[in-house]
Amino acid sequence: MTEHPRIAQWLASALDTPSKAWLGWERGGTAMPPTGRAFDAVRISAEIIHAVAQSGHPDVVRPCLDRLVDGPVIHDAYGVGVSYYVLVPVGARIEHTGTDAPVLAHGTYVGVPDVHRTARPGPYWLLPPRGVGDLCTPTGVGRLIRLGRQRIDDPASGPAGPDLEAIEQRCRTLLTGPADLAHDLSAATEATQRARGYLMVALPVLDDAAGRMPAEAPARSRVLLGITEAHRQLGQAREEAVPVRQYAHARRLAECCLAQLALLRELDVPTDVAASAPDCRYGPTASATGTRTA
Repeated sequence: MTEHPRIAQWLASALDTPSKAWLGWERGGTAMPPTGRAFDAVRISAEIIHAVAQSGHPDVVRPCLDRLVDGPVIHDAYGVGVSYYVLVPVGARIEHTGTDAPVLAHGTYVGVPDVHRTARPGPYWLLPPRGVGDLCTPTGVGRLIRLGRQRIDDPASGPAGPDLEAIEQRCRTLLTGPADLAHDLSAATEATQRARGYLMVALPVLDDAAGRMPAEAPARSRVLLGITEAHRQLGQAREEAVPVRQYAHARRLAECCLAQLALLRELDVPTDVAASAPDCRYGPTASATGTRTA
């Protein structure tokens, strides 16, 4: 049995009649498990989430939340107010909650999509569970809420820059992941989305490093080549119908990201250069100079 059926069984177990969850998923809809059993949930407004990511595009929001909360997130783009549901351990104490980010009362029904649904239409997993019992860290969720409100109140504030060490570790984890990723289309697609997000987060650091170097510096041309290669890989991003090909693309994105981070380390570029670049600010159509392309 692959991991996805186990995850689905875990989510369905929160219902008195688990078969109702499977019926909802088979019909293309959602299951409605209550909180307080397998998980609790924090409903966070899109305003907070998008303020942290400085974008509403899933490819930009995904890596930001992945690094901050490190767990499953559902996006209900068609719900009232447009919300994100962050799943946390039952009874977890979450700081900074409020009307724009409440912890749902136990027994509140949450629309949970099928584990394979990672894109619109309808509610979908922005970050699906990686295994049974995989939930967001309470401290990370509290920090997300605090950063979002801070960014709303003062748009010039926010994260100093991406955690490059964490991105490097996650790229390496993707490359050494279980062999069945190459045979599971949904898992391979999720891996591609994550790797694409990691590379997009690293791009502002490369751009900033190139901008700080003298035009005649030999190292600058190497950074610019790295930026070009990163955009080439991102431009090839697509969904394959064959799991092996999809996973191969995820690996290429992760390897490209690792190569650019290695270049920054080799050139002894301080990671605090990202302080002048907003966290996760580049969307999928941004150029190396930060100018939108057609």
